[in-house]
This record gives sequence, structure tokens and C-alpha cells, in this order.
Amino acid sequence: MKRRDFIKVSSAAGIAGLVGPGYTAMANTAPSGADGFDLHPFIKEHPEAVFINLTSVKEKTDSKPIYDAAYKLASEMFVKTTDGKGYSNSTKVTCKPNWTCNRGPKPDSVSKLGITTDLHYIEGYLNGVKNKGPQNYYLRECACPFNWEANGYTGMAERNNFDLRDLSSKDYWDMEPDDLIFKEVDGVVFKKVGYMAPMNAPDTFLINIAKFKAHQMGITGAIKNLQGIVGKKLHMFCGGHFDIFRTYDKRYHQFFQPDYMTRIRELHKKHLQDGIPRWDSLMDRPPQGGGAFMEQWVQRMLDSYSITPTGINIVEGIYGLDGNGFGNGPHDGEGMTYMSNNVIFGKDAFRVDLITHWLAGHEPGNFGLFHIGIERGLSDVLDPFDIPVYLWRDGKAKKVKLDSIKRTPLLTSYLRKNSNGHNEAKYHLCDEPFDYSSWKTTGKVNQRDVPSVRALGTDSNNKVVMEVSVPEKGDVYVDILNRHGELVWRMEADGLEPGKHEVVWDGFSQPGLYNVYVNGMGWDAEREMVIYT
Repeated sequence: MKRRDFIKVSSAAGIAGLVGPGYTAMANTAPSGADGFDLHPFIKEHPEAVFINLTSVKEKTDSKPIYDAAYKLASEMFVKTTDGKGYSNSTKVTCKPNWTCNRGPKPDSVSKLGITTDLHYIEGYLNGVKNKGPQNYYLRECACPFNWEANGYTGMAERNNFDLRDLSSKDYWDMEPDDLIFKEVDGVVFKKVGYMAPMNAPDTFLINIAKFKAHQMGITGAIKNLQGIVGKKLHMFCGGHFDIFRTYDKRYHQFFQPDYMTRIRELHKKHLQDGIPRWDSLMDRPPQGGGAFMEQWVQRMLDSYSITPTGINIVEGIYGLDGNGFGNGPHDGEGMTYMSNNVIFGKDAFRVDLITHWLAGHEPGNFGLFHIGIERGLSDVLDPFDIPVYLWRDGKAKKVKLDSIKRTPLLTSYLRKNSNGHNEAKYHLCDEPFDYSSWKTTGKVNQRDVPSVRALGTDSNNKVVMEVSVPEKGDVYVDILNRHGELVWRMEADGLEPGKHEVVWDGFSQPGLYNVYVNGMGWDAEREMVIYT
């Protein structure tokens, strides 16, 4: 159905107005003279870089090749140290896999592969690190612990002596005092955050292993994955845009800023004015979806990220999944997996995620997370081509051009364009061009206008005024057809500059139903208008 505008012709004058942290792990250095472990010197000395390890696994069910690829990579990324250098082997190695709820559209385990970080990859990677010295491992995940045994997580942890505990099913007052580690933060949403011990504790080294998959937030990268290290209620970053003080037990209120809802509204308004792409999206299913919802999600997530040091950030992309992140997607209602065969890693989670989004077929400048991260001083880069990228092979790094790496487009349910006449598909690519050069020069978003036409109202002479959005310079035609398909008015504008322009229909005389068509060089837009007195 076409989008309609309704205009009431009146004699009123005028018309309607136009509308960083995370670099340093918390592990103690090894005692003088003692053996220890550390990241490979090249990785450690290049926190500004992102590394890509290409694998050659043929099928997503090939558990041994997946395990072997992970073990080999970990053995290359970490080194043994002596004479008190690096981290002590007594350091607690904490690991955050992306073991979210994997209900999926089908009950069988194979169809669910891609929803979570591959079990065999986690096992192989941690054993590869273990071979370098550290022996104490802790797996922590907040999502659906009742699925762990059926998914094989419990058995894997037991046979490797990895500590896997459910620390998210109980409210904090029903837990042991040492089960959660509370840290204060002067955030937009949070005042204090409780982490599942020993996450965020002294003498720990956090290995953050996300999954290469599409999600409501775009692509589930390293930053998104970290929301799952906090306790019950505190981890519900994506639970919806609602007032916590009306929905949470009052004992949780102490952890949140008393005016956070006002802060979110003000920041959303500011970022709308700043032009953050897609921030004007509307909620499709309240209280979830839309720019205001994403504002609170991003701010809450960055509050926690700002006080969470990580040792290394990894996105496991042996195979990738499109759709909504839980098995649903654009292929007859289901997501599809692709043998992407890449593993993306680095010290800086923002840089890892920028490259991850690009490899998934998206333009990173279109995601509010990366803009707000810079605004909050947690990142200093937006253009993925400003990030040094290295291919990692057999323990060596070779610098390459980003666009020489194969991309695996993953359709996402992130903020679809559904305002101002747009009706984008639920699953889509956020691949519209982003003007990085303008952003670097002015510090402002100057995104390419999407072709559109909409009614603004009438002027003092009762002439209909429309707004036409032009994506590029060229010759533009505006045609108005009556309900019988007859052309009643045409405007021609040669060499029209890109941007928004007002068009006045000076030939209006008869109320009724009209179709407005705008055509440029290789693009067009249309709108249905009902004009009445």
C-alpha cells in the first residue's frame, strides 16, 4: 500500500515547518622469576589493529576442524613468558562466549548452529590458551542456563575442568555475597553494575568471544556480547524501552540513575538532530524497536563497557547467521548460515566490531553505537578503512587492504527505515553510503539523502507545498496524476542539487486523490496524497 499524505487546504498563512577502555586486562603480572603467559608481542603492541584469521572449515557440523582451528589460533596468539614477564599463570582466565538463548524455529540442534558461539571453538580456543600456562578458567553467560546441559555446555566444561556456574537466575539478594562483583559507574543509565564473579575482578584476563551473526542491534559483535556478564535484571539491556522504576523490584532501583529516562529522551532528540542514521525509526512492536529503544540499549551497554577491561576481543565467524539472531530470518521465516570462515580479533572491541560489521555487508557509519562510542570517548574511529587490518596466518601478521577480504552479507533486523514514507523490509542490509570525509571534516553526519516526497501543507495562497528529497545532483521531474491516472501537473528542475527541496504545486484547484511521482537519474519515489477542503 502506498504511503498517503492528507492535506487540508486553508487560508492560514505559512506552511508546516520541516520537520576505550577495554585495552587492559585486570591480570596481575607474574612474580619475579616466575613463568607466565601473554598475548603475542605483535598483537599486544598494536591495539589499534584488527586481525583476521581465515579458516577452511567445510561444514558447520565439522566439530574437529573447528576445534583444531581454534586451538591452533590460540596457540599462536598467546606465548609463554619467563622471569616475571606477562601475566601470572595463576591468573583467572574468564571467558564470555555468546551462548544466548537458542530456541530457534526448529527443535533440532543442527538448525540452531549459528545462534551461539560454536561450542567446539570455545573448547579448542581455551585449551590452546591453557597449553601456554594458565590453568584456571571461568565461563560466564547470563542467557538461558537451563539450556546448557542439552546444548553440551555443561559436559564440555566438566571434561575440561572449566568453571561454569549459573549466576543469573537468582536475584542478587538470594545469592552469596561473593557471587556478584559490584562496580560503580557515573553512566547515563547505570549508577552501579553487578558482574558475575570473577568477571571484572582483579587478577583476571577476559577472553571475549562473540558470534558472527545478525541481530536486532545489527551484528552481534564484541561490545554487544559483553552485556551478558552481568547479573539478573541488570543484563536486560535489550528488554525494551520502559521505566525500570515502574517495572523492577525497588531493590534494584539503587543501581540506576533516577533521571535516566529523561536523559535517554534528551540524548535521542540530540542524536536525531545530529543526523545519526536510522535514529528516526519507529517502534514496530513496543516497547522494543525504534531509535529511542536503541538509544537506551546503546547507552546502557556503554555504561557497562566503560568499566570492563578485556584481554582480547574475538568474533568467531567460522560460519555466520543472518536474521534476528535467534534463528528467525528472511528465508521462509528462518535465518540462514553461511560458511564465512573468518575469525576477527583485536585488543579494541570498537575496532573489531567496525570491521565485523563491514565484513557482514554493512556500512559501519550507519550504526549509532559507533557514533555514540566516539561521543563518550570510548572510541576514536568510525571509518573501517582507517583501521590497520592484518591477515593472521601461522603466527604471523601481514597487513592487507580491507576490501581485499571476502564479505559475507548478513541481513539484519536492525532499525528498519519505517518513517517519512519508508517501508523497508524487516530484514535488510544497512549498506547505504555514508560520507566519512564530511564527518571527519565537520564532525557531523552528512548521510546521503534517500529519494522521497511528502506533503508539508499549504502556503498563504492555498498552494500545496511538498518536500522532495534528492539523493544526487541531476535532472528531476515531479509529476502529479489524478485518480484516473491522468497527468495534471509537471515540474522540471535541471541540475537540481542533492538534499531536501520545497516544491509548490501552483496548479491545484480540485480536492481529491492524487499520486505524486518524482524521478531522477536512476532513482524514483512516489506518494499518494488526499487533498480536501
